[in-house]
Amino acid sequence: MIYSLLATMAGVLFASILRGFTGFGFGLAAVPILSLALPPTEVVPLVVTLQVAVGAGSLRTAWHNCDWRSVRALVPGLVCGVPVGLLILTVLPPNPVRLAIGSTIMFSVWLIRRGIRLPPHPSWIVSASVGLVSGIISGMASMGGPPVVVYLLAVGHSAARMRSTAIVYFMLAGIFSFIPMAAAGLIDRDVLIWTAASLPVLFAGSWIGTRAFLRAEPRHHRTAALVTLSILAAMLIGRGLAGFGLAGFGPIGALG
Repeated sequence: MIYSLLATMAGVLFASILRGFTGFGFGLAAVPILSLALPPTEVVPLVVTLQVAVGAGSLRTAWHNCDWRSVRALVPGLVCGVPVGLLILTVLPPNPVRLAIGSTIMFSVWLIRRGIRLPPHPSWIVSASVGLVSGIISGMASMGGPPVVVYLLAVGHSAARMRSTAIVYFMLAGIFSFIPMAAAGLIDRDVLIWTAASLPVLFAGSWIGTRAFLRAEPRHHRTAALVTLSILAAMLIGRGLAGFGLAGFGPIGALG
């Protein structure tokens, strides 16, 4: 129990600092770490619940600097894409999907580093398409954040505007995941207990990450976002390659 508590608090602290600094990445960091300490059936519901909680706590500061035009265009695609992703998941084995997603993210990071840019106000078709891809990947692998982060980096917003937009978008995405989970009974007593125990660490880490962001230069925020995406892509490609020939043909699960 002590090991589970310490590992869970460490995972929540690290993930919340990352999210406080970049505006995203909580699930990407928390799910792998918390999976070492808690049953898989509790990890994703707990992470989703904490994402909603920390998003609500940051909403007031993110509200005025958010790119609401992009959020309004991204969210419908997210909602429509999730069922498509779930359907694909039932047809394709997970390892090729991991390789495809990881390779796409890595290629996107390379394009960003090469200086590719979108207009400051992309068309609704471009924004909705990114939201749809995000939703499809969410349905396939519970990790639809990278396409949206790449989109926000390519738009070229200031670090503060990108961070605020990411905070709002991922809070809404968390709500869209929380509602069906609660309806299915996945937000049970154990998840709520772990949530209550994690809240002080969650908000402390978010405060630390936010303070670090306010003190950092804009290029540091961009670098942190690109490094996080690169690590995620490498993890996905590595899991995909390692899974060939192994018992890797079950559900992909929630790789954060």
